[in-house]
Amino acid sequence: MNKIVVLCCVLSGCSYVIESGHRGLYFSHASGPRHEVLQPRRYHVAPLDHIVDFDVTYSTRKEEIHTVSSEGLAMSINVALSFRPVVSELYDLDIEIGSNYYDEVVGPEFRTATRGVFARHSYLDVQKNNEKVEDEIEAEVRRRIAGKHIEISSVTLENIDYAQEIKASVRAKLVGEQEWLRGKLVVETEIRRKETDRRIAEEQARIDKVQAENEAATRLTRAKAEAEAITMLAKAHAEEKRAEATTLTPLMVQMRAYDALAKLGGSGTNLLIGDWAHVPNFLFPHLPGFSFSGGRP
Repeated sequence: MNKIVVLCCVLSGCSYVIESGHRGLYFSHASGPRHEVLQPRRYHVAPLDHIVDFDVTYSTRKEEIHTVSSEGLAMSINVALSFRPVVSELYDLDIEIGSNYYDEVVGPEFRTATRGVFARHSYLDVQKNNEKVEDEIEAEVRRRIAGKHIEISSVTLENIDYAQEIKASVRAKLVGEQEWLRGKLVVETEIRRKETDRRIAEEQARIDKVQAENEAATRLTRAKAEAEAITMLAKAHAEEKRAEATTLTPLMVQMRAYDALAKLGGSGTNLLIGDWAHVPNFLFPHLPGFSFSGGRP
């Protein structure tokens, strides 16, 4: 039955449907492939002719690649490449390479580029800079297939597997680095704490010094004020005495002299003074505006 169908297609022609996401090239038995890129729809195909169908969506191919790092460490890598043909260049792609372009060109160049990039990186670089390694592989693949009518979308490192002894060695190294970092953090924390304590002590000493200076200044100010007050009181008292002495009249002096003589004589003693010239001078202090020369004041 299948042979009859094929024979009918060969003799009378048949139809072919290009699905969405695909493009085609019409291949004539008489003239070869045509330049026109066929869009998705149904086409009638003449006897002995056919349509070359291309998937123009992004396809992903995964490769398991065995390679070594820059130190010579063996590793097994699972890496994926996303790609598609350039639609406007399908005729050239078909003429130069054919529909099996991945196996013919892209795959070999992809594997070679990946090995070359990993050979330039150390084990730790690969672990810490996966994204950088992916970008380098992608750039290398594009360089290698330039002009081959293929568009590269991305390269993804899915897994990197190492020998068990390498894993153990790296694990021990990482543990050691973590312990060193933890110890470094403890030391730095202690240094920061001591520095903080030192700054607090310096600030407290500065505050204490300012307080002591303020207290000393306050005591000095108070002492000066008290000394000035005493001086002013003494001056006032002296002024008061001078004023008091200035206001004494001869009569007041005479009365004070009598009082002094009475105290000298004691109680019950009568003194009779007839001549002022014989009165002792100490009874009459020297007063401004008052003189005593004997006889009468």
